[in-house]
Amino acid sequence: MDLITPEQARGVLSTPARLVPFLISFTVYGIAGITVPLMLLFAGGWWLPKTVDRGPHLSTLPALAIDVALLALFGLQHSGMARPAFKAFVTRWVPEALERTVYIFMVCLVMWTVMLAWQPIPRQLWSADGALGIALDAGFWIGFVLVYAATLLLNHFHLLGISQAYRQYILRVPDATVDRLQVNGVYKLVRHPLMTGLLVSFWFASEFTVGHLVWALGLTGYIVLGTFLEERDLIARFGASYRAYAAHVPAFFPSVRSLLNRTPREP
Repeated sequence: MDLITPEQARGVLSTPARLVPFLISFTVYGIAGITVPLMLLFAGGWWLPKTVDRGPHLSTLPALAIDVALLALFGLQHSGMARPAFKAFVTRWVPEALERTVYIFMVCLVMWTVMLAWQPIPRQLWSADGALGIALDAGFWIGFVLVYAATLLLNHFHLLGISQAYRQYILRVPDATVDRLQVNGVYKLVRHPLMTGLLVSFWFASEFTVGHLVWALGLTGYIVLGTFLEERDLIARFGASYRAYAAHVPAFFPSVRSLLNRTPREP
């Protein structure tokens, strides 16, 4: 993001109508900065007192019903609010520069609801030791890193809403984000590296319980459906360019062709 000048800083500090919206966006950015890593650690069963695998829980059938309802809530919110029609609805009530902030706040709120209300089903499906266990745990951390790498490639600050508010209320300049199809870097290998990182982090674990399976299956289903809906939007935005890109680059996991970088250049 562009740096603020001393004159702009004084103007913001003396104008609540500019300062307050930015502080709201900055606060939500901070909440997301806490929520995302905790969600990944929760999903991987690492360090937290309650995770997808362990913690207080009901008996199997009530636990399963609650977990499925929580995953459905997450999927409905995450995909529903991402649709262009819903974004248009939101901007009838909040400034366009804060639309993404509202979305990120709701994602975090639902994610905390899911984590706090989650009912582990601790029956173990596998527990791997030695080299296999190390490989599975390493896979989780590779997915963890890929999630963050993908957000940086997608413009981290814009993805989490703070860039829009910063430019609108602090710099008072138009949003500089270019509506450009990203086909470079890891995007030469897969079309949705963020989702690849999530999938890997959900499925790679040296200890895997029934509850973990419910989590992984539910969010994998959401990712497949959400990606389908997102790709419809991308085709609407980029047309033939995206169709040509999708014909050569797989959605989630690299193919031989993508590993050889045989992808078309962006028009």
